[in-house]
Amino acid sequence: MDRNHLCACSALLVSIVLAWNTPLAQADEPVTLDTDPNLAAWWTFDEISGTTAADASKHGRNALLKGGLSFDKNSAAGRTGGAVRLDAGEGHLEATKYKGVGGDQPRTLAAWIKTVTTTGEIVSWGTNDFGRMWTFGFVRGRIGVTPHGGYLYMNAETHDDQWHHVAVVVGQEESPNLHDDVTLYLDGEVAVIHDIGLLDLWPIDTGNELDVRIGRNFKGLIDDLRIYNRVLSEEEILALFKLESNRPLTPSR
Repeated sequence: MDRNHLCACSALLVSIVLAWNTPLAQADEPVTLDTDPNLAAWWTFDEISGTTAADASKHGRNALLKGGLSFDKNSAAGRTGGAVRLDAGEGHLEATKYKGVGGDQPRTLAAWIKTVTTTGEIVSWGTNDFGRMWTFGFVRGRIGVTPHGGYLYMNAETHDDQWHHVAVVVGQEESPNLHDDVTLYLDGEVAVIHDIGLLDLWPIDTGNELDVRIGRNFKGLIDDLRIYNRVLSEEEILALFKLESNRPLTPSR
């Protein structure tokens, strides 16, 4: 075999090896709750300076601190890493041009909170009209959700100055409603519901007018706020509570 043929064969062999190894390497990388393609936004609040909370989901949905807030003075120790401290005043965060999960689409919201008060939002978005908002936070003194008309909130109280993991899941159903298709979680377990509003059967139809807002009228700490555009299972919610979000997801996801 002459030198030209030898070089051609060598180049072909290298191409085959690269083509074979690259997909295998990618396939070997496990998907976790941190790398889930359905993780639409994730704010860890680990910053210690500046006025931008980076989106760790890699979608670039950074949240800007408003109303005089900055990490220079509003950064605090979190449940994991850092947290953002809010004072229930004008200060809050906004994810500019990110409208959240709209319509009747399935979704999961999860966060760590620490507070001694019973008012304020963890996160909200939508259109300020009947049935078209999506607000996760305190409802009548307990953690719950309201679409601006109707409400659902848990029985347990969370204003004890301790860290609590809270989550809400909207099921993947046709015309989902609060009564049948929404589940609240507290510290990794399905929460007992205290009350549901009279409009609980009204279909969820979240609007897309307002940007996602974090911590409006909330006093306390918020950490590790996540928005998924899918239903997380009870096992996955428990993993978030146990700080095991970096473990590979089960194939049944």
